[in-house]
Amino acid sequence: MSSQDAKVEFHERAREFEETFGGADFFEDGFIQVLERLFTLSALMLGEDVAERSFDSMVQAGFSRREGSWREILEEDYNGIYSETRLGTLVHDLSAYADYGIVLASCRSDEHRAELLGGQIEAAKQYLSLLPVELWHLQDQHLVRILEKAIARWKVEQGEQINAHELALLSGKALQTVKNNLGAKGKPIQGNQHQIEAKVALAWLQDQRGFKSSIWRQQQDEDVPSDLEVDMGEVAFVPVAPDGSIFHPGVKRDGNYLIDEKGREERLADYWQALHRLQSMHVPEWRRPTAGGSWTRVRGVDWKRLPVEELKQLSHDSGS
Repeated sequence: MSSQDAKVEFHERAREFEETFGGADFFEDGFIQVLERLFTLSALMLGEDVAERSFDSMVQAGFSRREGSWREILEEDYNGIYSETRLGTLVHDLSAYADYGIVLASCRSDEHRAELLGGQIEAAKQYLSLLPVELWHLQDQHLVRILEKAIARWKVEQGEQINAHELALLSGKALQTVKNNLGAKGKPIQGNQHQIEAKVALAWLQDQRGFKSSIWRQQQDEDVPSDLEVDMGEVAFVPVAPDGSIFHPGVKRDGNYLIDEKGREERLADYWQALHRLQSMHVPEWRRPTAGGSWTRVRGVDWKRLPVEELKQLSHDSGS
């Protein structure tokens, strides 16, 4: 695949992912179920009143809320769990990788992209290792299945063996269908339900309708799409969110731009200083209002070239 073809394919997959994410499968249900289990455990250990106050405080901080019980916040901000929480962001990004073989975050180099993805996979492994999946009856929760699917794709790409369950996740086939295709000579998949070689699994997957081979190694994030071939004067690159919106001077909250990095929020009053801060980050993150008026965290997946004069005018219009 040529670099241009890879770029086009990436944007098509990214667009399809953003249009379908959360449309049919809801990891948020598993997220809330885990929190409810943790609350019950905490209440038994420390007392219900202590647990209530602690969970209220934690969830308020996680969703940038000053009041409200943790249950109310989760119900009201259900659709913001993916953008407001660390686990939600991880699930969002690894869903794109698991289903579409892409990395959403804009990276400065191939090495950085591999490092970023590898770190996300390790975080998913750590989370699942600490989660009593069977004891808490979470096996069928989308939260668990999508993380397992991402890990399975990574294992295949690293040349590691996978099992029938992991192959079923990757192919979208029923587990019994995969088992029926397993065996020695004469079977489509060489191996057994516990051990399937990566190259065997990949060869079979590539023949399955709907499976998308990974293209994240062919992504060229540093190639910012060119605008019309006209003299734009002095230009600046602004980060673009998955929905196509940009970081512009109008996304102030209480007189400040809210910049996020690794869970740490930074408040900057000047737009140009905030933009420079985002440009210096590996993965730019900022907060912006939704149509409903709530503020949510978004991550930059691309960069757009805009005339500085246009941004200055926007800054002037917004009073920045």
